[in-house]
Amino acid sequence: MAHSHDMRFQTTPDGRRGGTGRSGFTILEILLATVLMSIMMVVVFLSFNAVSTAWRKSSELADKLQHSDYALSQVISGLRSAYYPTTGSKSGEYGFMLMDNGDGTEAADRIRWTKLGTAIVGGSSSLAQTPHTVEIWTEQPSGDMPGGLMARAWRGELQTDDFDPDDEEQVKPYMLVDGIQGFNCRVLDESQPFKNDGTPNWQDHWNASNTLPRAVELTFTLAPTEKGDTPAEIRRYVNIPLWDISQNPVAAGSDNGKNARRPGSGGTGAGTGTGGGNGGRNGGGSSGRNVPGGGTVAPGGGRPVQGQPPPPL
Repeated sequence: MAHSHDMRFQTTPDGRRGGTGRSGFTILEILLATVLMSIMMVVVFLSFNAVSTAWRKSSELADKLQHSDYALSQVISGLRSAYYPTTGSKSGEYGFMLMDNGDGTEAADRIRWTKLGTAIVGGSSSLAQTPHTVEIWTEQPSGDMPGGLMARAWRGELQTDDFDPDDEEQVKPYMLVDGIQGFNCRVLDESQPFKNDGTPNWQDHWNASNTLPRAVELTFTLAPTEKGDTPAEIRRYVNIPLWDISQNPVAAGSDNGKNARRPGSGGTGAGTGTGGGNGGRNGGGSSGRNVPGGGTVAPGGGRPVQGQPPPPL
């Protein structure tokens, strides 16, 4: 029996029969598909790399902010715990010193004051139980040192004649936190703390080094996570409770000395817009206005009266 084969042919446009109906990829099509696949892989890789880099930078910045925030809270607590004796006279030994060294992200200011408590020095330090002087500044990276916010602390009383607080061999510096490349400090002007429009009159210099300023503005610049990135800034405002006692000293035994107090015992919250300290009855003196602006605080503390300009000094 003869077998017939059913062959199906595809007719070409010119009428000829050619091959079966099966067809494959040409070399051009394969090359084009390969190029498109390569482009897609490059785009996916670049996108993943950008997301990964952004995540890493965000994590590093968050870590820096966490460590820096703790150190800055120590500085702020130390300023609120500023100590000034009620001897009835001004004393340069217990005043506030500001050494201005530039502005902006490259600022390298240095401040010094006398305080009480564990802030900056730690609870295990013997200095925490007595008045002691602290100094804060920044150092740039050098060699194996990463650079950051530095501190020194010493007791001003009961020292030997050859004691020199500026000698780093006698008073060792230590790092509060690394990664801070700039520090700028401004203070409220002593004679005119507020401008005519009620805004704070911040100054880069403090000439009355035998007194305490009413408030300070602290700006810390964090080192960028990568070279070429924009440095981040952290700004804090701090009211100093004992500013009035230092600028208008009274003797502890006088009638006007009844409001003389230890740091943190008057007002209703330094640096939060409601006076200076943590009490309410024995406030920080007259004209204890809110800093940095936006209301007034009655003499001796109390809540700010929103919407009213500060009363004249």
